[in-house]
Amino acid sequence: MSLEVKACAALTEPERAEILALQNEVYSGENLKNTVWLQTESHFDRTVPCFYLGRENDALTAFLSLFLPTQEEAEVTAFTKQSARNCGQFTALLHAAAKEMQVHGVPDFLFDLESQSETGKAYLKKHFPNAVHSHTEYRMTREPAVFPLPENTTVKCVTGETLADYLSVSLRKYKNFEAAKEMLLAENRTAYVLYVNGEPIGVFDLAGEKTDETLSLCGVAVKASERGRGYGKLLVRAALTEAKNAGKGIELDVDSENPPALNLYRSFGFAPTFEVEYWRVSVHDCL
Repeated sequence: MSLEVKACAALTEPERAEILALQNEVYSGENLKNTVWLQTESHFDRTVPCFYLGRENDALTAFLSLFLPTQEEAEVTAFTKQSARNCGQFTALLHAAAKEMQVHGVPDFLFDLESQSETGKAYLKKHFPNAVHSHTEYRMTREPAVFPLPENTTVKCVTGETLADYLSVSLRKYKNFEAAKEMLLAENRTAYVLYVNGEPIGVFDLAGEKTDETLSLCGVAVKASERGRGYGKLLVRAALTEAKNAGKGIELDVDSENPPALNLYRSFGFAPTFEVEYWRVSVHDCL
């Protein structure tokens, strides 16, 4: 039976619903937790196809998503319906994605892999035995709480007026000012600037849909000239307070290769709920 593959840079609401339904079916069967991210505001180029849908008889049976914050690599998250496995469906989606990445100058894939994903580990071992482990990320959570800030410290949401202050601190690379504005003022993201004595010292984002029970803490950064002075702790305090005020839980991903950040979050009571390994494979090897 032939597989129909669709590549696109944006999804319709019915497509999102189909993808989430398939994810729930697959993840519940394998106890997986690393849910797919369907937003593209932080992609280096939002016109690049990053969603790949595989259908048989008009039913969604396989899905592959690429997270593209930079042109250096594409993070791969994918899942296939149990009854449609071992039929080459994931390989077909990966091949389609590889052709697009080659066109857009993205050299590597980073496959995300949970330790309990036996099918994922078997596929990687069979098809890419020379894949290189890049790093491991921990998903960490804790209950939000209100943490008062010092009197000389304030936190402001990013608006058109405070966007320049945010960009003066942020470590992210943006295509241009308009791209930064589109991302940071998106409906599913609230960006913040931490001011000390009126000067922008740090930034962080809380991302999530209105219907989500949990917000994702990301984009945490302290101004280069002010690092090592405890401002990272103030950013975490501010983020926990904002999540509490929004009535939401809070979670984050932290790289195992970043011990200072890992220790900081642990000091605030964040605990890991699962981990994801990232394996690097050349796009060329997937063609």
